[in-house]
Amino acid sequence: MNQDQLWKAALGQLELRVSQGNFLTWFRETKIKEIKSGTALIETPSAFAHEWLSRKYQQPILEILHDLDGGVQHVQFCIQSPIKMHKPLKKNSRILVQKNRPATLPDRIPTPVSMPAPPTPTPNSKFAKTLNPKYTFETFVIGPNNEVAHAACRAAASKPGEAYNPLFIYGGVGLGKTHLLQAVGNAILKEKPGARVLYVSSEKFINEFVQSIRERNTQKFKEYYRDVDVLIIDDVQFLAGKGKTQEELFHTFNSLHSQNRQIILSSDRSPKAIATLEERLRSRLAGGMQVDIQQPDYETRLAILAEKAETSHVKIDPESLAFIAKNIQKNVRELEGALNRVIAHCELNNRRATLEYTEKVLEGILDQPQQRTVDSKKILDVVSVYYNLSLDDLCGKCRKQEIVRPRQVAMYLLRKENNVSFPSIGDQFGGRDHTTAMHACEKIQKLLEHDEELLQDINFIRERLYA
Repeated sequence: MNQDQLWKAALGQLELRVSQGNFLTWFRETKIKEIKSGTALIETPSAFAHEWLSRKYQQPILEILHDLDGGVQHVQFCIQSPIKMHKPLKKNSRILVQKNRPATLPDRIPTPVSMPAPPTPTPNSKFAKTLNPKYTFETFVIGPNNEVAHAACRAAASKPGEAYNPLFIYGGVGLGKTHLLQAVGNAILKEKPGARVLYVSSEKFINEFVQSIRERNTQKFKEYYRDVDVLIIDDVQFLAGKGKTQEELFHTFNSLHSQNRQIILSSDRSPKAIATLEERLRSRLAGGMQVDIQQPDYETRLAILAEKAETSHVKIDPESLAFIAKNIQKNVRELEGALNRVIAHCELNNRRATLEYTEKVLEGILDQPQQRTVDSKKILDVVSVYYNLSLDDLCGKCRKQEIVRPRQVAMYLLRKENNVSFPSIGDQFGGRDHTTAMHACEKIQKLLEHDEELLQDINFIRERLYA
């Protein structure tokens, strides 16, 4: 086999080992550049892909290549260096550099020309004030639950408009989406202080658009949102059902994207799961890089608490941090809130944050989640809205796949959240037999062991049940 055939065979095996999304994201446009002295040099399309493949996939790639060709003993990675095409000089450009061309001496030495120093760019106050300077990549704690989202945001910040445009981050409440989005904006402004970076919540976007209609000044609104280098919109799920606002975002999106302006959005769910979102807008939002943030594991929660405790300058026993990390699992915001409560009590009472004192301070907070109850009718309502189904379809006899799964989720939640008996669950779904309800709950429970998307769907639904 030659190099191309070897790599094609290796990709075939790698595709069986990783998910389709990961395969398309990390292995697209890769190839073997050369095999020399037992080392296969793999060419990657970007520094981001280079770093990710080196850290995550070097060993499996080596194993597969070695099985296919026993002469391959090592694997290294390099970044492609495509020859840049000539582009017209932009305004204020002083020199055009074309990469990968050999340097040549000029026929004669040009007469030196004194050029005025370019003005130092300053942050565009019109947009910079929308960002919180505390939200940076340096203050973001990375763990298995968010490392892909963090890496994607880093890539977007290093090459706005080129790497992952649009970038769509989704995940549950309080998991760090806003922190990451604003960290991108702050990183871009740090590198290019004159960049026009606009961060806005979807609520503000909606309110300003409605106000522009009332004042009959929509043109000013359009100019404001389309005259940016980077547009960041948080919590776009709140645009669901707002047709006119969705239409305006659609046109704003097209205007910016056609000019290679960076667009970054966040939501509590993926675009396909946002009910009553126009299909054309859904297609645009899903057309770039989509990455989710999961609930943090124990080690990540502990690392977050340790960093926050260090910046607070309050002495907190490690056992206290471990106790908080163990008992608050789903929400980083609640995690930090619990720590702040302990810190405040320690400062007010001049006490050290021992394990015993921490348990006493958080006693009421930690007991509260176990006492929550929710009406069974609300579970059915929330599930039907989440999956964009009518209650008649959810509880009816139709056995289409797009209805069967939401129905099983509803049965599972009735059992888990309210401990409804299987016969009662069957009665609520058209008089089905109790064994149907048992099968549904067992199936969802089994799927949750490996289906991260389903796990996130159920977590989102639970958040709405207890909101």
